Amino acid sequence: MAVAHQGTFVIEDLQGRQRRTNAAIVPADQSHAFSAAGGWGVVAHVEPESSLGAELIELVDDPSHARAWDHAGQTLIKGHSAYVEGRLRSPGNTSHPLHPGVAAARSHLQTELDSRPIRLRDLAATVHLSESRLSHLFAQDLGITFRAYVRWLRLLRATAAVAQGRTLTDAAHLAGFTDSSHLTRTCRRTFGGPPTAFSTIRWEILPT
Repeated sequence: MAVAHQGTFVIEDLQGRQRRTNAAIVPADQSHAFSAAGGWGVVAHVEPESSLGAELIELVDDPSHARAWDHAGQTLIKGHSAYVEGRLRSPGNTSHPLHPGVAAARSHLQTELDSRPIRLRDLAATVHLSESRLSHLFAQDLGITFRAYVRWLRLLRATAAVAQGRTLTDAAHLAGFTDSSHLTRTCRRTFGGPPTAFSTIRWEILPT
């Protein structure tokens, strides 16, 4: 999902059809190209399985056509501005307090990202919850699965390390990836580009 706060951007689908717009929703796994075209705003990667993800998917009439993405984005702006101003907020500013287990798990994850792998069952035991309970609480409180949350944290740390001048290999190891190839594959699969392309972007994990 992309929303321009100033100016417009250009979005192009797999068939090369382009649209200049100020808001668009692109469904998961849809090939596309994106250009800021001199504007600036917010690009939000929303977990498709989250509650907000499901609502956004419903706004898209035909996920195979760029015009549908544009139409859905305009609907987002006109009828769902709360997504931009209210629903898209940092985890520390949620409207409801996080479950203590989730808060403890998030703190623990920050110190364990260089470990490979991070297992839900181990983290659940650390915060004194069952594996199924912690999994449910992640989805409920953060709107994202545990596995996706860990992947986001790793990518945030890796791209930040690249921005600080670290090599891809160093960044990969700092964030818990097997090697630079693993980091690059994950980044391309998630964002459509290599880590170096996103190292100047300020990232936040936005709950739904």
